[in-house]
Amino acid sequence: MMPAILEWCGKRSRPIEGILDSGSDGVVLPLSIANYLSLDLVEKKKTMKVVGAKIACYSAKVNIIIGRCGNYCSPLENVEVTVPKEEDDSPILFGRNPIFDYYTITFYEREKRYLMEPCSDSYG
Repeated sequence: MMPAILEWCGKRSRPIEGILDSGSDGVVLPLSIANYLSLDLVEKKKTMKVVGAKIACYSAKVNIIIGRCGNYCSPLENVEVTVPKEEDDSPILFGRNPIFDYYTITFYEREKRYLMEPCSDSYG
């Protein structure tokens, strides 16, 4: 799990945790969090595939403040996220874009942990 704080237009989430998912293309947020932050939801023409099912979704932007080593880093701003149209109890997914653009991530599967190091050309 990866700790983070989400923010948009003066609203901020409490510290939350999401799954760091190297198999996900981008960030996926539950509808309840998008509504809480008052994100501007824009209907996507393409559906999202989840375990073989096609799901209608929205696109939105949010700032993500990632937690590392007990501290929070500089925000990743205006990150495009996907929001499923229907509410469910799905976790937040932090996928490759943009997380892997700013951090080198090493997974230690046996130990059930990972290491995030800022890329030399990033500000995270």
